[in-house]
Amino acid sequence: MPRGTLSQELIVQAAFRVADSSGMEKLTFQALGRELSAHPTAIYRHFRNKDELLLALIDALHEEALANTPPPTDDWAHDLMEIAIHTHEAFLRHPRVGALAAARTARRENEFRSVERKLDCMRRAGLDDAEAARYYRVFADMVLAYSAMDASLAALSPELRDADLHAWKTDYLTLPHDRYPNIARVAPRFVGLDDPQNFVTAVQAVIDTVRAKTEREARDT
Repeated sequence: MPRGTLSQELIVQAAFRVADSSGMEKLTFQALGRELSAHPTAIYRHFRNKDELLLALIDALHEEALANTPPPTDDWAHDLMEIAIHTHEAFLRHPRVGALAAARTARRENEFRSVERKLDCMRRAGLDDAEAARYYRVFADMVLAYSAMDASLAALSPELRDADLHAWKTDYLTLPHDRYPNIARVAPRFVGLDDPQNFVTAVQAVIDTVRAKTEREARDT
């Protein structure tokens, strides 16, 4: 690559390619240099270390999620669900990065934009500032944590992932009824770890809690 043509955006795109194909442990500045046909020292002009690059990748996940999320409507609950679904989808498109994203704070533009949109929904729901801050935190952390968990599952080798998924259809169905009566009763109805409706149900539970709170407070005033 000609000198001076490298940019943070190009490096981030290359980093996703390396991470998606080979895993985060293989994402080194040397590997990026090979991917970009550039000397590794050129990467250091844009990112001081791998952790700084990781935060940029996480912010890029937020950017991808926002790009696919429809504009706000007059329905705050619908808007929150859309934000959650598209965040989850972005994590699953890049599971090796998504698996590491939940606990980190990117502190970059797209994360700020994502926080702003979620807070807007919370305030439109009728929460006061303190409640909006609290329920934003619960909602956002649940979405990120669940998305990272599903990304971690998707990032497993096919053999490990299939074994884990299969266990809920085999191991749990053969447990002794006298020791695990509740499992014995419910296990035939277990849904898969990778069933997309699991995530939607979790998001809806938080949205329903916010709605119930604001409706209760409206009745009490």
